[in-house]
Amino acid sequence: MEATNSLNIFTPTQARVEEVATPPKVNPPSLKEALHIVSPKLLPFALSLSGNIADAEDLCQATLLKLIENKDKFLSAEYPLAYAKTILRNAFIDKCRKDSKIDSFYELNLEPVINENKFKSYEHKELMCCMSKLDETDRTILAMKGAGHDYDVIQKFIGNISMGNLRIRAKRARALLADCLGRKKK
Repeated sequence: MEATNSLNIFTPTQARVEEVATPPKVNPPSLKEALHIVSPKLLPFALSLSGNIADAEDLCQATLLKLIENKDKFLSAEYPLAYAKTILRNAFIDKCRKDSKIDSFYELNLEPVINENKFKSYEHKELMCCMSKLDETDRTILAMKGAGHDYDVIQKFIGNISMGNLRIRAKRARALLADCLGRKKK
């Protein structure tokens, strides 16, 4: 073990460090070429950040504009793609911070619809309560009829029931449901 430690194989020599160092760019690409190389790789990265294609395209567009404005920094960067991705990530963070500062519905110009949603939620709970009072077959008939299925499909699904009996059960179930909800059957 001592022999290995005395050789110090884990510390790179100066010659190895010079071999690994990146050579300076001889002919950096033009701005158009650099944007052509970098731009297809930005959209997947932006999509992974935002999760929305429209927002990802907006982020890419803002990034490309920023790269054009700062073309000297972009072209002289050691890794132009990494520089572009950093610009894109910072634009995404700025957008998130800006969006989190919006506090109220009035700043968004949205009407509050909380009362309407509560009313619909109450109606739904009331409907489910009344449906639970019905027989399982009647619930199935009403649910399938409400989903737009024909009586033939419902009859095949339920099984051993005549068409006349099925129609009568559906009519009675609708009447019981309307009565439970406090509405008169038309």
